Amino acid sequence: MMKGIFLQFRINEKIVNLKGVINIGRIKIKEVAKKAGVGVGTVSRVLNKREHVSSATKERVIEVIKELDYQPHAIARSLSSKKTNTITVYLLQDFTGFRTNVVRGIQSELRKFNFDIILNCLDTAEEVKTLSKRIQNFYIQSKTDGCIIISLLPESKLKPDLIPKDYPIVLIDSQRDNLSSVYIDNVSAAYNAVNYLFQQGHRSIGYIMGVQSTTSGYERLLGVKKFYQEKGITLDNRFISIDHFTFKAGNKAMKRFLLQEDTNSLTAIFAVSDYQAAGAEKALKEAGLKVSNDVSLIGFDDKPLAEYLDLTTFSQPVYDMGVLGARIILKELGYLEEFLKMKFNFDTKVETKNDKVHIALIPKMIFRKSVKKLG
Repeated sequence: MMKGIFLQFRINEKIVNLKGVINIGRIKIKEVAKKAGVGVGTVSRVLNKREHVSSATKERVIEVIKELDYQPHAIARSLSSKKTNTITVYLLQDFTGFRTNVVRGIQSELRKFNFDIILNCLDTAEEVKTLSKRIQNFYIQSKTDGCIIISLLPESKLKPDLIPKDYPIVLIDSQRDNLSSVYIDNVSAAYNAVNYLFQQGHRSIGYIMGVQSTTSGYERLLGVKKFYQEKGITLDNRFISIDHFTFKAGNKAMKRFLLQEDTNSLTAIFAVSDYQAAGAEKALKEAGLKVSNDVSLIGFDDKPLAEYLDLTTFSQPVYDMGVLGARIILKELGYLEEFLKMKFNFDTKVETKNDKVHIALIPKMIFRKSVKKLG
């Protein structure tokens, strides 16, 4: 049985291991040449699709390349091609399980085209402010062929005068009109959650929201507000909590809700993470209340604990979002004429503006037994 293989990324002098990602560059070109019985120059000509290599020799070299699973080093190839076959991936929020899966999706797709990634985490607000300058520097120094930005904050702005027009940039988990993007339609998902609760007869609903400095937190609250605005109903601010996406935050919010004067009228809770929902469930249990029988509950993310709690929630195509982001930048670099077909079990919305493509992925609602129909 093969053991898990790790790829190390140096991130601001910290090392992050991604389990299951194969190391690139272990086999050297000299080893390929030796096994194929040719010179290093011949292997290089085969890799770069140059002439002056006989068919028999070419076939033998290709067989050895496949046998050894040789991956050409991006920087070495760049000396002659002016390309590095490397993409910078900027991560602007915490390196969570969500974003780990996005990175894996990017890596798996780019590897098919012999691309490497340089992962650059910007941990602080001050570092995020330098993003445009960092992109410019990578372009000037010819370190990478383009970049993918994961979770650009709602308030963050890229400076057009610092970013070269011929340098492809793709956004994941955020959107801007002037850049191609693939993102979760958090607004529609949150809207659908509230709509479903209303369809089940609930009117007095508590909302455990995420911090507004994050894309998902900001947009999910926007979806809740959109529903109420369309219906002409006023939101009760006493039953809105804005905090982190954690068990502790959900537990704290639910306990505060239970202390309100009209808490007995509260029939449902929508939490924007399964961890928050689990925290709320514990607070309800401690108060002698049962989920669904006394208070209905909806979460978000479809974590393993959601199935354990029999929680109605939303499943997000996180890995596929990374794959799509990689395909967009490959297309902009000229490696793909059109997007390869993908089979989705969720809805998508594709829009093109000023030659930029925007793909919205709508989370799929997973119905379990945590919501009770009233009346």
